[in-house]
Amino acid sequence: MAGSSPVLDRVMLFAAGPLIYLLFAAAGIVSLLAMRKQDRTTNLWMAGQVGAALLLGFLVNRVLRMMAFHERPFQTRPVTQLVQHEPGVSFPSNHATAAITVALVVGIFVSALWGWLLALPALLVAFSRVFVGVHWPSDIIMGGIVGIVATLVVWWAGKLLLRKYSPAEQDEEDDLAELTAVLPRVPAAEETVVLPKIRR
Repeated sequence: MAGSSPVLDRVMLFAAGPLIYLLFAAAGIVSLLAMRKQDRTTNLWMAGQVGAALLLGFLVNRVLRMMAFHERPFQTRPVTQLVQHEPGVSFPSNHATAAITVALVVGIFVSALWGWLLALPALLVAFSRVFVGVHWPSDIIMGGIVGIVATLVVWWAGKLLLRKYSPAEQDEEDDLAELTAVLPRVPAAEETVVLPKIRR
C-alpha cells in the first residue's frame, strides 16, 4: 500500500514519527491533571509504576534484540520504504512497545476512558511502522505483547506490595493492639486452702 496514495503516505509518515511524541505528551498532560486531585504519596506511586512498566518493556526488548531473530524488511527484499532507517535487528518494535505501554498504563493507573482514547493513536503508531517499511508485522505484535505483559506485571507487583504494606492493615493491627487487655499476673497463694469433705 505504501506509495499508492500521497495523502495516505503523509498520514503514515506522521504516525511513524511525530505521533508517538504527541502520544507521550497527551499521556503526560492527562496524568498531571489526575495528580492534582491526589496526595503526593499516591502521585509518586503512580509515576513509579508508569516508569517501571516502560523500563521493564524496554529491557525485555533489549534482551530479545540481542537474540537477533531477523533483520529489517528492506535488508532482505525490495520494499517501498518511506522512512530512512539504519539496518539492523528489528524484532521487537520499540515504537510499538512504547506506544501501547503508554496507552495501557494511562488506562490502568490514571483513567480508563483516556486509556481507550490513547489506544487508537497507539495502534496507528504501531501499524505505521510496518507501512513505512521498517518493521515486520511480527515485530509489532511482539512489541505490543511485551508492552502489555510488562504493564500487567508491574500492576500485579504493585497490588502485592500495597496488600503487604497497606496503611489500612497497619491501622487494623494498631486497633487490635488497643483492644488487647494486659492482665497483671496474680501471685500464687502462699497457703493451700483445704476444703473439708462433705459426707453423703
